[in-house]
Amino acid sequence: MSGSAAISTDPAWDLLDADTVTLLGGAREYLSGLTDLIEECERDRRFPAEIVRPLIDVGFVRGAVPVADGGMGLTHLQAASLMEEAGRAWASVRTTTNILTLVAELLSHAGTPEQKQEFLAPLLAGERLGWFAITEREAGSDAGSLTTRAELLPGGGYRLTGVKSYITNASHGDFGIVLATIDPNLGARGITAFIVDRSDGYRTIEHPHMPVRAVSSCDVELDGVVVGPGRVLGEVGRGLSLAMHGVNGGRLNVSAGCVGIAQACLDSSRIHVTTRKQFGKHLAQFQLVQKMVVDIATRTAAARELYRSSARLLDSGVDARVACSMSKYFCSETAVAVATEAVQVHGALGMTEGHPVERYFRDAREATIPEGTSQMQILQIGKALLGVSALR
Repeated sequence: MSGSAAISTDPAWDLLDADTVTLLGGAREYLSGLTDLIEECERDRRFPAEIVRPLIDVGFVRGAVPVADGGMGLTHLQAASLMEEAGRAWASVRTTTNILTLVAELLSHAGTPEQKQEFLAPLLAGERLGWFAITEREAGSDAGSLTTRAELLPGGGYRLTGVKSYITNASHGDFGIVLATIDPNLGARGITAFIVDRSDGYRTIEHPHMPVRAVSSCDVELDGVVVGPGRVLGEVGRGLSLAMHGVNGGRLNVSAGCVGIAQACLDSSRIHVTTRKQFGKHLAQFQLVQKMVVDIATRTAAARELYRSSARLLDSGVDARVACSMSKYFCSETAVAVATEAVQVHGALGMTEGHPVERYFRDAREATIPEGTSQMQILQIGKALLGVSALR
């Protein structure tokens, strides 16, 4: 980052340095060209894989990876700001690229040279798409209770058996990182990360869902899938710790994407109330309508400042776990509140399928659940503040 003053047409960028503004400008220009794809892909529940390479070229996915591993070495603030742009344009892009980023970061952090060559390099080139599987039907917030087994074989490989649920990207990705336990009696100390290739024979079952409809959400069935010893990512028994390595960045990215949704709600609401008339005057002239729009704007600005301050803490090298939890909690709940107000501002039009505000409402509702539900964020923040765990 150059630290020089930036000149931009977006007031939200006024305090960002020139390098970041240039980065965001390129991303916004590309994302704005996807408008014609959104309605079709949301209707068909299809993510257009052809846009992944251009997204990588403008900074997504590879941005957060160190230069030594083929990335751009962006700061957390820059990477999160990109996610705000994605959320503002199309939340399905934010969701998909967030998972691709997580996979890339974990491979960069813990991968062997061979794993990086086989999986990370083609991922950063847009030639392969990855997914991350930790959640199961009975193991969501309590990840340490997962039951997918990894049986050690005589040759040093592992046989994986189990079903992972709600896995983003799995239907169109061609490899994934799977967390499984080598021994349920070991609890969290038995959980290990494995890289699984599509050629290994896993199956996916798509489950249509309400929000981010262009994103795949799948069960991944591992019915005795055998992987070699070179497919262990990181250390045996350290899979949960490895997953936690990316938790702050993931929560920050969701936070920023939520601010993007909120900003899109504000943009649409301002246009609507200044162009639509009722009782002989524009909606903007009614006091109660002004209050709704002001609330949207104020909440959006507050959420943006919170995620940016959390990003700056991460960039400074201090422990920012609580800040990122607060950011994820506040920004996701803000997106839900703001999108609800935006629907109200638009009236019946805002509930019409195919209208952007209807999509913002659905997509905002999703954000309070992945990367730790709002309730889990509260409990983790509460433990940090009070020194008492409400879980165990």
